[in-house]
Amino acid sequence: MKNKHFTGIIICIIAVLLVSLLSGCSLGQGGDAAQAKPLVIKVEDFSVFLIESSEEIYRANVKDQALWAGLRENAARDSDYAVHYNWLYETYGKLDERRRAQLKEIFTGYEAQLMTECLIQNGKQEAGLDEIIKFIREDSFFKEHREVLVDYYSWYGANYALPHYQQIKPMLQRKVEATVSRVEKGFDIKGFIEKETGIHLNKKTNTLELLQNMRIIGFSNYSRGKDSLVTIQWNRTPEKIWTASFHTLSEPYIHSFTDDWSFKYLAKKLQKDEKLMARFKEDIPYTWEGWIEENLVEGYSRYLSVRKGLTRDVGEGIYVFDQDYAQALVTSFDIQKTTLEKFTVNFLKKRYNI
Repeated sequence: MKNKHFTGIIICIIAVLLVSLLSGCSLGQGGDAAQAKPLVIKVEDFSVFLIESSEEIYRANVKDQALWAGLRENAARDSDYAVHYNWLYETYGKLDERRRAQLKEIFTGYEAQLMTECLIQNGKQEAGLDEIIKFIREDSFFKEHREVLVDYYSWYGANYALPHYQQIKPMLQRKVEATVSRVEKGFDIKGFIEKETGIHLNKKTNTLELLQNMRIIGFSNYSRGKDSLVTIQWNRTPEKIWTASFHTLSEPYIHSFTDDWSFKYLAKKLQKDEKLMARFKEDIPYTWEGWIEENLVEGYSRYLSVRKGLTRDVGEGIYVFDQDYAQALVTSFDIQKTTLEKFTVNFLKKRYNI
């Protein structure tokens, strides 16, 4: 259940790094070079906003009215968020019955995430409205409701989505910059993790790209080749975004030893603990080994946040032993005296009397 990466963190479950990538910042450079960097944070692309904003309008006014109504307090406290929140209702209020019927038909027939993923995977992430409409007009994925999609998004994009996107983009950029400013310019997140884990991976680094948006309810995961893209909710703090980023980018380092047969043997012994087993059953569809690893990765990401000076303590855990693991690392882990693997094995054996 990978979406749990961002439960209570971000979602952060994932990442962010900087200089200047189109409308955002990355720890790398713009264009193709940025895609070789392990972490990028930027303002959500218009192509993503076009689809996701229309879906949020549908949820706020039709499908999940009570849930979105609960966000009024957020809008009352945050004038920037109020601009977007009020727009969701004002826009729907201006739709005539034909446009409302089109909106319902679209989200009865399509999942917003799949529509956006289709755009991203086909090289339309940075496309403008005309190019997006041309793609919808021609691609087979959109054939079932093509006429409605073309008609609705041509009209909605020009009259509502694009003007609003241009209005909120500076707000989103400020959020990006607030996150970026928490680390020094040129921060090498991969080098930092390698130094802290004592583990060097020879595999090519894929990019984790965080897309800051105005939503508070719901986030999305997308893929672009082997790269991962995650939308970051408006109310996520820079600290939680960084912790989520450390979580995602630490996974292959932790997996380098949890995938070993001896660690899997140890993990199997942990099944005797009733509390662990009960929580595991709640978090399915993890495998047992995968769920043990998830606890470790979450704990390690919190440790990295403390080590980097982004947080003063490890905070509350979201699984079973992730908080205790993080605290043990902060208190007594020394890469000069032991390996991360040995420390982790000893932690589990001591905690569970193995």
